[in-house]
Amino acid sequence: MALTLQNILAFLLALACDREIRMKNFYCLIFFIPVVLSEIVVGMTARFLINDFDGANVVNRMLGSLGVSHLAHPWLSDPRTALTTVALVHCWKGFGWGFLIFLAGLQTIPRELYEAARVDGAGAWETFRKITLPLIMPVMGLVAILTVLGTMQIFALIIGLVGGEFAGHTSVPVLRILASMQGSSRFGYACAQGITFGMVLIAVSFFQYRLSARAKV
Repeated sequence: MALTLQNILAFLLALACDREIRMKNFYCLIFFIPVVLSEIVVGMTARFLINDFDGANVVNRMLGSLGVSHLAHPWLSDPRTALTTVALVHCWKGFGWGFLIFLAGLQTIPRELYEAARVDGAGAWETFRKITLPLIMPVMGLVAILTVLGTMQIFALIIGLVGGEFAGHTSVPVLRILASMQGSSRFGYACAQGITFGMVLIAVSFFQYRLSARAKV
């Protein structure tokens, strides 16, 4: 979901802000705010909104007020929706990085290329396919690598969201390493897990780098 939903949203918003629109700087600020927020704060706030907290579930109450109370659900305690809910919160929290990098990449594309394309009679889709997409491809590769590395190391957000109550439904590699460290007799096993996890991250990054390099060719 981070590689697709999060980055597609970030790219579309970057495309919109790359144009000369009103309040452009304000939009850029708003889109980047989630990034600077603490993961613990975001997790606990989201937990208040989407899960039972002193008997209040804001999202379910809103669904009830809209007349679709049958959609109300224990989003974080249900194994079928817990990890998806965490993923959606993570996408909202992290799309600002991709947005900023995409916007910086789009602004490095010479405007003369777009002007020449318009003179030649190219439409918006042709301009995007022939100019924007090929020149932004290296940036897409970079964003994809950073997204995978950041997502695979997610930790604090899940702690803030589930508070350890439903960790089995939202288990991720870092939480499994932490669980192995709980007993002193398994500390060596936790170290082995950490080293293996690091090797996996390196391998995934190298594979993505090769793919992006091949796409540029």
